[in-house]
Amino acid sequence: MRYPKHLPKGGTIGFLAPSFGCNIEPYRTAFDHALEKWREMGYHTVLGPNCYLGEGIGISSTPENCGREVMEMFLSEKPDCLISCGGGELMCEILPRVDFGKLTQAEPKWFMGYSDNTNLTYLLATLADTGQWERRLRKHICRRPEEKRAGRAANPQRPAGIAVGRRSRMAR
Repeated sequence: MRYPKHLPKGGTIGFLAPSFGCNIEPYRTAFDHALEKWREMGYHTVLGPNCYLGEGIGISSTPENCGREVMEMFLSEKPDCLISCGGGELMCEILPRVDFGKLTQAEPKWFMGYSDNTNLTYLLATLADTGQWERRLRKHICRRPEEKRAGRAANPQRPAGIAVGRRSRMAR
């Protein structure tokens, strides 16, 4: 199993929408807030062309455009890691447009997504032999500071607003 390098301080996070885009509320505001938080923490961001699109039902754009975005972001030298904007319903339609052979030859990158993104996290682990994360981000990054943290107490070892996750079971 290939494991990507960790995100360096001041590194670049690429955002893409291979499934659902952040074109409607409350997703757009939450995504904008998340971008703001990452920048406040000193990270750079690069957005894929589908992040704010809503051209399909349950998917940000056409399967062709979403597949192209995945390939461009994974093969680009700009982002150090990739995070999907959201879940969705039709990511399975982009998979024939993702060249896992090329991704196997490329420098591995962490990809974090949830729900529909399992289509990609599972195949990156099994076909491209690359460890991946699957974790919901909204709870950790998109929350506004005034929103109370539900459930367990905040971890004093971790500054508020930082997304944490664990490798998926597939990556172990």
